[in-house]
Amino acid sequence: MSIDLSQFYQVFFEETGEHLASMESLLLGLDIGNPDNEQLNAIFRAAHSIKGSAGTFGFTDMADVTHVLENLLDRIRKDELRLREEMIDAFLDAGDVLKDMLAAHKGEGEADPAVVEATCTRLRALTGDAAPAAAAAAEARPVVAATPLVGHDIRFVVDGDPAASRLAVDALMEELGEFGVARLVSAAAAEGQPYHVELRGEADGDTLRSVIEFVARTDSIRISPLGQAAGEAGETAYGFFDDSAGPVEAVGAVESQPSPDADAYGFFEPIDASEPAAPATDADDGSYGFFDAAPAAAAAPDSAAPRPTASAEKAAAPAVDKPAPVRAATSSTSATVAKSGGDATIRVGVEKVDQLINLVGELVITQAMLLQSASGVDPVEFERLHNGLTQLERNSRDLQEAVMSIRMMPISVVFSRFPRVVRELSQKLGKKVELKLVGEGTELDKSLIERITDPLTHLVRNSLDHGVEMPDVRAAKGKQPTGTITLRAYHQSGNIVIEVNDDGAGLDRQRILAKAKERGLQVHDQMSDQEVWQLIFEAGFSTAEQVTEVSGRGVGMDVVKRNIHAMGGRVEIESMTGIGTRMTVRLPLTLAILDGMSIAVGGETYIVPLGYVIESLQAEQDMIKSISGVERLLFVRGEYLPVVALHEVFGVPGAITNLERGIMVIIEADGTKVAVFVDALVGQQQVVIKSLEANYRKVNGVSGATIMGDGHVALILDVAVLAGMAKSALPAAA
Repeated sequence: MSIDLSQFYQVFFEETGEHLASMESLLLGLDIGNPDNEQLNAIFRAAHSIKGSAGTFGFTDMADVTHVLENLLDRIRKDELRLREEMIDAFLDAGDVLKDMLAAHKGEGEADPAVVEATCTRLRALTGDAAPAAAAAAEARPVVAATPLVGHDIRFVVDGDPAASRLAVDALMEELGEFGVARLVSAAAAEGQPYHVELRGEADGDTLRSVIEFVARTDSIRISPLGQAAGEAGETAYGFFDDSAGPVEAVGAVESQPSPDADAYGFFEPIDASEPAAPATDADDGSYGFFDAAPAAAAAPDSAAPRPTASAEKAAAPAVDKPAPVRAATSSTSATVAKSGGDATIRVGVEKVDQLINLVGELVITQAMLLQSASGVDPVEFERLHNGLTQLERNSRDLQEAVMSIRMMPISVVFSRFPRVVRELSQKLGKKVELKLVGEGTELDKSLIERITDPLTHLVRNSLDHGVEMPDVRAAKGKQPTGTITLRAYHQSGNIVIEVNDDGAGLDRQRILAKAKERGLQVHDQMSDQEVWQLIFEAGFSTAEQVTEVSGRGVGMDVVKRNIHAMGGRVEIESMTGIGTRMTVRLPLTLAILDGMSIAVGGETYIVPLGYVIESLQAEQDMIKSISGVERLLFVRGEYLPVVALHEVFGVPGAITNLERGIMVIIEADGTKVAVFVDALVGQQQVVIKSLEANYRKVNGVSGATIMGDGHVALILDVAVLAGMAKSALPAAA
């Protein structure tokens, strides 16, 4: 009976992508001169897992490439080859090839066969370099008696009907066969019963487990050392499983010697009755069976009966010493799994999460409607109603926060891509650059994660290309030859802030102004630094002296600004000549629900994101100032703030025009404080963000829309745009 494995393809795609990302991160973190063995083993296990799962699902092209990659990794981790820079490059290129092949199997592109073959040839050539080293090492090793291969007794349970899972088990047996001689002792006779496999070969338990986990239940896997006699006479269950109903060869051999085997508890070989008992000193030498006998004991005269050779004793020792610790570790793992209640995570489609978030958004709107309806009834007479609505509001907020946390992902998903970018680009440019990552655990909405990668890539490449100087130039300035680029992420007042810092030369103000004048842009020498820095975001703007493969075309930074604005964010630049540059991206934490302050202007209602609001006040006559009789300013606590009247910006009729009668809402955006003049404050509430551009069109000064409790639509203000309007809107109004 066959089984359709297509239902498991998505799991394979996701897990393989995770393995490839892990491999790349570990490779970039390796110290070439002194590589960490744990890191090498982790890279090898990731490659082996990809090979095993690819073979299981029939993706033989990926399995073939990974097999070549695995061979080279295996030689390196066994110290048969010295790790070199070109090997890291080859591994990274192989990872790219595997990503292309994975995308091809997902139907998202295709892999170039020539590139695949070239990569495999390159890996084989690097692996072939090991021949002299391996031969020399073999000559240097002393000749010892041959030792038997390591044996493993493997038990595991596969979910589902055994007949339906047999195809996956057959593929697993084929994979295990690459580690040595694998034999299926007994198959599961019914659902929930274990499979029993014996394996003789050179493989460690962790490697075997990583292969078996793809097919079997993780908490059911038991791997124990296999004794020589046990392998010939059939294995016991070591207390973990009952003997299955499947046939096991040579069971009667155990019955012929019941007495010795009964005391061995399945962990030791039966004692040959023809061999005299060892002297008491061998048992009481303080080793407790865990250590080799002392030299004095070894010097005891031989008895008439022949004793095993020294090599045989050494070969048999692991079979005696290892089972007890293995059993303890396995029991501990089982206890941990039982305590945690099984797997700690589940895979859920993004569309289901989005549907859940939409439903929570509708709940928030409904809750706002109920609150507005209840505001007109007597709170004393309808006390229980008001208490219930208060509880509903509290539960709705808790539910919203819990649901939103499901869609939140650490920004490390994005940051992990940049070590590779910095490494390859610095090599291409001949620069020495160190990348530092700070705040990788900072969480961001998944929809923003997918969209922020490209803008950040442009910012990092720009810092490396235009910011960090060449090593000789840095040394001449008294700097370290190796420059530093720092990616930092943190939360701030309902936003996530991502900074790209470099310790390079900084932006050249005069050079930017000269380039702007050359392109016919309206600039002047009295412009502030912030205004000058914003010029680099103009379409086609570049200060590069010549066009290269990396830069000079003026394409990139304008796209960065446009994409960030499309996400409801903004980008800021700070720079000091000779010190460095900092580019700051500010994004909303989520695109779904936000806390806002509702304000009234005429007959319209607007929402101001609460994170931008500093305070609100009613202006007095002596607080209203003007310059040259044109601009209106609000003087508050020693600061002059430009006034933006919303009824003038949006042309709202019937609004209050007297600045002393309305309300001033002081907001801060892009480092600028602005006083927004409105009729009245309505209240503070959660609102569900709906795209205005997708349902209507782009409106300047508006970032989105929402549905209020009374069913009316309210516009959500783009505070950053309003701050920029302060100078252009006011003279026209005067």
